Amino acid sequence: MENIDEQVRRENILQEAQAASEAKSNFLAHMSHEIRTPMNSIVGFSELALDDEKPEKTKEYLGNIQENSQWLLQILNDILDISKIESGKMELERVPFDLKELVDACRPIVMQKAFNKGITMQFNAVPLIGRKLLGDPTRLRQALLNLLTNAIKFTDSGLIKLMAGVKHMDEKTTTIYFEVKDSGIGMTDEQVKKIFQPYMQASASTSRSYGGTGLGLSITKNIVEMMGGTLNVESAPGAGSKFFFTLTFDTIEQTSEDIEETEIVSKKIEKPVFEGEILLCEDNAMNQHIICEHLARVGIKTVVAGNGKIGVETVQRRKENGEKQFDLIFMDMRMPVMDGIEATEKILELNTGVPIVALTAEVMSNDMEIYKKSGLSDFLGKPFKSQELWLCLAKYLTPKGKQEVLK
Repeated sequence: MENIDEQVRRENILQEAQAASEAKSNFLAHMSHEIRTPMNSIVGFSELALDDEKPEKTKEYLGNIQENSQWLLQILNDILDISKIESGKMELERVPFDLKELVDACRPIVMQKAFNKGITMQFNAVPLIGRKLLGDPTRLRQALLNLLTNAIKFTDSGLIKLMAGVKHMDEKTTTIYFEVKDSGIGMTDEQVKKIFQPYMQASASTSRSYGGTGLGLSITKNIVEMMGGTLNVESAPGAGSKFFFTLTFDTIEQTSEDIEETEIVSKKIEKPVFEGEILLCEDNAMNQHIICEHLARVGIKTVVAGNGKIGVETVQRRKENGEKQFDLIFMDMRMPVMDGIEATEKILELNTGVPIVALTAEVMSNDMEIYKKSGLSDFLGKPFKSQELWLCLAKYLTPKGKQEVLK
């Protein structure tokens, strides 16, 4: 009897723990949505303002607003990533990517901070001629950027190097050695033991002096392990630190289509010009303003629906009247009266053939799977940058030309 009671007690404890974990995940998902909605306005309006001619001092202020907005967003993303990891809901993509391009993409993100501190940066990656790796380039880049920003934070002068080199290669796989080395303050053996724990930094004085959440290295460690590697560190006080890991990827031959796609992405900083009309289903007045302005600046007309029900009625009315349908629909997911999922299902029942893109601050976990099952063609997360919007539009509308982007 005691054994049965003990088993029941343990099962109850496990169920309570799972319920608590689920409640925490739901809370973080809700808070993420509530924070990202005003963040979309802050990022969006500052970016729109920077796109116009402004005095240099005003542009500096707007740039500072954007930089700090991205910093706040990174903190939010770190918290969500830790929650995904703890709940086992972080999943990896398996798509072709170019190693050298991935390493090169890290450069512009960290160079300004390094330059401001007088740090020299070196990026070395061996190009894989005619071959692409299969994996999750977004998460791998996130891991490398975490290591680079960490190195910049704890280095006051000297050199930081990122290296990605081929360790082994055969017909089907390629093993890559990654290394980020700095000439910073370094760590003791005791401090090294703590740095991969969530919410922990090397010491309390480190947190006071350098700031940060203490999540970046823990996230990086988990990403590397999910990819089949082990994140290692060598460090000594005053002698800098070296973080390194090895990953093995399946590989495929690079096709002409891959090369064309690479060229399109590499040109994403050019502002395209489109012709078309989009239905925007969005209840937040600020977001309506931002998105309509972004779309107008690339030549697109926008019709706004304040909730999903109005959006469905607008599409239905055009069909009944034999009018030209929209070229694309942007659908917010959380709206009063009728939410985005229900509205999408009802529009799809009308068989208009118009692609529907989720425009959402819901980025917690399994969101893409939910959107796909609901028939949505794609999704654009909030807050978004104009370049992300242009790339999304280019999937469904053919650009008619390009505009020069003001710097």
